[in-house]
Amino acid sequence: MTFHIQGLSAHEQMPLNEVVKKSGVEKTAAVTPVRSFDEKEHREHAGEQSGAEAYQSISELPQATDVVVAEKVMRSPVVTLSSQAVVADALVLFQEKQIRHLPIVSSAGELLGMVSERDVLRHLSGVTENYQQQVSHNNSRNARIGELMKLPVLTASVDTDIRYVARLFVEQRIGALPIVTDGELKGIITRSDVLSAVMRHFVLELWA
Repeated sequence: MTFHIQGLSAHEQMPLNEVVKKSGVEKTAAVTPVRSFDEKEHREHAGEQSGAEAYQSISELPQATDVVVAEKVMRSPVVTLSSQAVVADALVLFQEKQIRHLPIVSSAGELLGMVSERDVLRHLSGVTENYQQQVSHNNSRNARIGELMKLPVLTASVDTDIRYVARLFVEQRIGALPIVTDGELKGIITRSDVLSAVMRHFVLELWA
């Protein structure tokens, strides 16, 4: 399971601890109880179920046995667009293929960046990422798509645990993750693909 940052002149492997945020609990201060614990009262509210019984019922829930990896979830082959294409070309693909993210590749097929449907629509409306109107902005359909694409791009390998992919969507605020092996674009995973995976693998544990 490997992650890389790819762009026009970058191809750098990223350690897992730099890609995902560290989870943990901050140290808490001691508190004084408002009133003493009444075990009898607690058992009445809990329906006479003991702690041991509660833990036993949880342990009997179905558990995921197999790790679902990116290769099982990703879409392939990937619809891509050349960096020399124009905005109008991207609009056609968004409509015909019913997709929202396009990897931008070089003539050799190397991943250069990503462009989303939102990026294109924002360009056409002349609105910045901060929702400011650009009066002098050239919001032409003939603008090069390479001028709109986001880079560098975070990528993952085919053996990446899908739980980490789901976590990256939330923490990195991305909507799609290209899957790359030895520099070759193998597939792409979107948020919709992760939700579909949850439906197919209903015992999938989405935490890591």
